[in-house]
Formats: sequence, C-alpha cells, structure tokens
Amino acid sequence: MKIVLLGTSSAVPTLTRGLSSTALIRDGDVFLFDCGEGTQLQLMRAGVRRSKIHSIFIGHLHGDHLYGIAGLISTLHLDGRVEPINVFGPEGIRAYLSASFRNSDLQQFTFKLTVQEFPRGYRGRVVEGEDFYVEALPLDHSIFCLGWRFQEKPKPGTFDLQAAESLGIPRGPLYGRLQRGESITLEDGRKISPEMVVGPERPGKSVVYCLDTQFTERSVELADRCTALIHETTFGQDAVEMARERKHSTMEDAARVAKEAACETLIATHFSSRYDGRQIKKIADDARSVFENITAGRDLLEIEI
Repeated sequence: MKIVLLGTSSAVPTLTRGLSSTALIRDGDVFLFDCGEGTQLQLMRAGVRRSKIHSIFIGHLHGDHLYGIAGLISTLHLDGRVEPINVFGPEGIRAYLSASFRNSDLQQFTFKLTVQEFPRGYRGRVVEGEDFYVEALPLDHSIFCLGWRFQEKPKPGTFDLQAAESLGIPRGPLYGRLQRGESITLEDGRKISPEMVVGPERPGKSVVYCLDTQFTERSVELADRCTALIHETTFGQDAVEMARERKHSTMEDAARVAKEAACETLIATHFSSRYDGRQIKKIADDARSVFENITAGRDLLEIEI
C-alpha cells in the first residue's frame, strides 16, 4: 500500500500546502480521504489516477475538507467514467452534493454515484471488501467528525516449500489446496494438514485517518496497533490554548495517540498556516520525546507501508 499526502494545510491553503486530502493506493485502487479545494490539481501533480478512485471518505463538513468533491465528481462525469463510485460522510453530505449539482445543471452522471450518510455518533463498518474493510468511529471536533480505519484482512501464512518437499508432497495443485486451508491425503495414505506446511496467519496492514479532532480516547481505539496513523497536528506547543478552544490537536496530542495505540508510525498533517516548513520540523522534533517515529507530512509526499 502507498499513502500520498495531497494537501497538508488546515483551514486555508498556503503557497506550499494545499487543503486536506490524502490518497491511499492499494492494488491499483485509490481510496480518497477528504477532498479539499484543489484536490484535482494535486492528484495530477502526484500522478494519482482519478479514474482509479474507488471511494471517497469525508470526515466532516468543514470546507477545507469538502469543497473539492463536487468538482472532482463533475470531472469524472466529463471523463466519461462508467465504474460506480462511493461517497461516505456525515449527514448533510448528500444535501451538499445535490445542491451543487442541481444549481450547476448536472442532473445525471455517466456512472452510478452512491452517497452513504452516517448520523451523529455513528460507529461501525462502512465498507466490506473481499480482503479489506473500512470502519468509522466518531472523533471529537467542533462539529460531528468521523475518523476512518482502512484494514486489510488477515493473510494466509507463508508456505514452507522446504517442509513440503521433505514430506514428499508433489508440486502442483496440492500446494494450492494446503495454502487454502484444506487437508490432503497423499498416495501412500498419509494425511497432511495445512499447519504442517503453512505458517501462522499474518495480520493485514492498516491505515487510520484522524482529521479533525482534539485528543480523545476514541482516536486511540480507532488507531489500535495500526501500521500508519495519519493524524491532524494543527498546532504546536505555542498554541495549546487555541487548540483546545478550536478542538484541534497539537503535535504532542497526536504523538500521545500514536504511543497509547501502539502504532508503528505517525504521519503528521493539517498544519496551521502560521507555521512554515522549518517550524513544522521543529514541532515534530520536539514531539519525538513522546513518540519517536513521526513523519512530518508535506504535499505530494509518498509513503510506502
């Protein structure tokens, strides 16, 4: 999987940072989290194909996370897209999109657009794929806001070729049956069970997206032992009171979530325009006393996980 940070600014864009949007790319599919103004340009700059967008997840209805979605969907229509697309978000997202399209005289698309809304306080699984799922959990912001967890389902254990050969199992379809969890019987009557040649089940990778929110135990719950936590870090320690008033997080708040959730890595984003790149680096360096593995995000940064 690959994470591409498309926009890392909060509230307003800067000359070097666009508004909130992050692409998660897995097996060719693009899962877009938030869609601030300018997301289309950032997709092109990053080389992320908009035609491959599978679903769009909008955490809350503040403009810096939302105002790019109508334009993006309109462009997909102009592209002649035929594959369906899914939009998930809080109650109100359907009315926003309907008004945008109605008032711009866009009544019908070349593809099926499915919009699913969730009421205040919703928590639960929102997408169920064959080998992954996405779940939502409410965060703690000034308006209702959902955090998202993209979770790969457990993967089969590694096939031990040396063990299979030592047991005299002929190469071919029997290997596949064992990898699928089936027991087999050899020509000499010996029964071979999968655990004799297949290692333990491997956990899937996970990406958690927590924008916008102040520190909350629900973020810790959502991020539990995840591979990568993408968390808002709007302010530094110089603006703690402002963070509390506006229900945003400091870098230290995000580091605390990552530590308590035992995450592998923290990707910091959603920086106030009051900070430049040098200041953001200093804020991240200071927070490493709480959680060491912090990546200070920047627009178009790609992170393999």
